[in-house]
Amino acid sequence: MVDGQEAQRVRELLGREPRGGYEIVVRDSGGEPVVLKNSPLLDDGTPMPTRYWLISPFEIRRVGQLEAAGGVNAAEAAIDPALIAEAHARYAAERDADLPPDHVGPRPFGGVAGTRVGVKCLHAHWAWHLAGGDDPVGRWIENELAVAQSSPQLAEENMPGGGVINVADNAMEIVVPSGGSAVLPWGPHNLSARWLLDSDPPRPEDLTNALGTIDDHLDDFEREHPSFSVLRSITLRGPAIVALAQLEVGSETPPTTVSLDRAAAEEVFRMVATESRVHRAHNPGLPSVAVDTIVATCVIVLAVMRRLELSTILLATDTPDAAVARSW
Repeated sequence: MVDGQEAQRVRELLGREPRGGYEIVVRDSGGEPVVLKNSPLLDDGTPMPTRYWLISPFEIRRVGQLEAAGGVNAAEAAIDPALIAEAHARYAAERDADLPPDHVGPRPFGGVAGTRVGVKCLHAHWAWHLAGGDDPVGRWIENELAVAQSSPQLAEENMPGGGVINVADNAMEIVVPSGGSAVLPWGPHNLSARWLLDSDPPRPEDLTNALGTIDDHLDDFEREHPSFSVLRSITLRGPAIVALAQLEVGSETPPTTVSLDRAAAEEVFRMVATESRVHRAHNPGLPSVAVDTIVATCVIVLAVMRRLELSTILLATDTPDAAVARSW
């Protein structure tokens, strides 16, 4: 049974409200949640193929480093495909046994992380292994992490550097050093229109929904590009980012790069999110064209910092508007 305090901590670690039932099945030595066991169906009846979900930032990061160094392909090459297939079958059988006996309609599919063949996500295998699952991939991860721990310089060499997020009006493009990229269908304009303009100032629940919207898309990107989860820095570019930099320094001519730490990001978000539009318009440095979108810009920045647990983020102001204001 998850009490109120634990449920709040799970929400903080996920960055959103869980969409289905779960148990905390693994905790660290300090009692922090490490692995959740999910119900096979979400609250709205949607199938949930991933039975065990890794939630510890520490474990996510070190497994992310392994993935970023080519761990998925290395695990597939090292382990007999038949053993992996048997593990998928065990995982699926355990999950499906928890379906209601009278269930009709869509059912969860696949094995670990919803796949039937090979290895898709080391995080999902590691979560199952930590929860006591009989998983050869989990055992392989344990061995690889032990090797990395005994050679910290190797882990550091394999950790990606900085990524870039180009923020346009209605989309944001993420580019990671490994070469991966994707366009997320949200920018300050459409995020504001969807969640933040019905009330002045925005309602707390609308702010939560806006943050959750961005975090859900970041989560999807992270699963496709695991190196994203271990980036050490992010630089954001675009007209909306320039406006945020102007607000932060209180000037229309900010430096070419503004470093925004987590406390400052949280504070500027709190300030603009609780002000009326009229009061936001009087903030020094904030251009008039950004008065209606600055809250959404702060939502995007804060969602990225929370997802990656970044202590600072870089706001670039020297990028020509045309480079990032295009429509995707």
